[in-house]
Amino acid sequence: MDNPLIFFAVIVALLVLAALLPRWVRGSAGAAGRRAERRLADAQLAPILDELATTVVLQAPEPTVREIIDGLVVQQPRRFAMLDGGRYGIRFVEPDDAVIRLHADAEGTRMQVEGFREHLGRPNTAEAWADLRTRAASAAEARGIDAHPGPPLPHRRGDDGSWVRSDESE
Repeated sequence: MDNPLIFFAVIVALLVLAALLPRWVRGSAGAAGRRAERRLADAQLAPILDELATTVVLQAPEPTVREIIDGLVVQQPRRFAMLDGGRYGIRFVEPDDAVIRLHADAEGTRMQVEGFREHLGRPNTAEAWADLRTRAASAAEARGIDAHPGPPLPHRRGDDGSWVRSDESE
C-alpha cells in the first residue's frame, strides 16, 4: 500500500512542478533580461550625457556669436531651429527636443544645452549638438575668433523624460 501511495504522491508533485516551473523560468529569465537591458542602457547613456554637458566658449560678444550660430542654423532647418527668446533648438521629433542658449561668459560667449527630451528611451540629440559645436567653433575660427571647450554643465532627469541643467544658478 505504501508503494502506490508514494508513486501517486510523486506523480502529483511532478504535475504541480510541471505547472509552476515554466512560469518561474519565464519570470526569472525575464527579470535577468530586464537587468541586462538596463545595464546596457546605462552604459550607453553616460557618453550621451557627457556630450550634452559639453559647452563651447567663443571669445566674442554675444551679437557676433549669434550671427555665426544663426547662419549655421539656417543652413540645416530640418535639424536645427530658431526658438523664441534667442534660443536655438535641435530637432529629433520636435524643434525643441534640445534647447541651446548663449550665455555671457568671462571669456566671451558660451554655447550650452539648457535642456533636452528623451525619445525612444534615451536622449537622441547628442550627435547634432556635437556637430553644431564643431561647426560653430570652425566658423568662429574662420573669422579669427578663438573657440575652446567650456566647463561641463551636468543635467538631471525629470519624471517626464525631460532633462534640465543641474546647476540652475546661471
